[in-house]
Amino acid sequence: MKRFLKAVLILLALALLLAAVAVSSFPRYVETFFKIRSVELTGEIEHISALHFRRALGQTTTGTFFDVDLDAIREAALKAPWVKNANVRRVWPDKINIEITEHKPLALWEDGRLVSVSGELFAANPEEVDNPLALPEFFGRAEMVQEVTRRYKRFSKMLQVVLPKARVTELSVNDRDSWALAIASDDIPPTRIELGVEKADWTLEDRFGVVIVQYPEVVKLMKGPPSSIDARYELAFAATLPEKSLRRYRSQDGRRHAAESIAEANRQSVNR
Repeated sequence: MKRFLKAVLILLALALLLAAVAVSSFPRYVETFFKIRSVELTGEIEHISALHFRRALGQTTTGTFFDVDLDAIREAALKAPWVKNANVRRVWPDKINIEITEHKPLALWEDGRLVSVSGELFAANPEEVDNPLALPEFFGRAEMVQEVTRRYKRFSKMLQVVLPKARVTELSVNDRDSWALAIASDDIPPTRIELGVEKADWTLEDRFGVVIVQYPEVVKLMKGPPSSIDARYELAFAATLPEKSLRRYRSQDGRRHAAESIAEANRQSVNR
């Protein structure tokens, strides 16, 4: 009986020892088996650079399936170029999936950042845009980006109705809230249009509408597209002569001033 009890106690001790070893090694087993081994990107990833994205994620994906911090991964992903939104989830047993929504570029802001179609500023390389030279340029205070985007869309829609081949190439608002834009097409050289400050009874859209509706008549009258337009007047605007005419008149002015100087010098010499 004593031998039997002794054998039972020995077996029990061995079982407890094995259990202790198993328990102590289980975390290492879990860490090895469930360690995050890959990160999968899905969704809109046309402009996403794998290298830049990995750098943005840093060490946030370190861990196991059970303890990896999804919120930290999402916050890091949102700092990567072009990323507007990121949905992060675990994939059994050792993968992280990040579904990306990209910003859609609309314009180039004055500080080099891009403006999305929803009026958000984001940092990305403009050269990665499909046609970077076609991006309009926006100028103004950063807090005005939503309003500048809204105005651009309205002016562009108006322009397409009246002058379908033209487009808005530049839009700006200064510190005094005075607006200006530029339009261009194959037939219209880059032309700056001053719109001035918004007024309840004479809006920026009212002024722009008058300009583009009358633009073809102005071209006929001036025998060429005007160099610039000032639309800050109510129910009227002023147009600068075409650049070709300006060069001609400047040249004539220069010759006239030169002739007058020579004549004046001759008069002075005779009087002596």
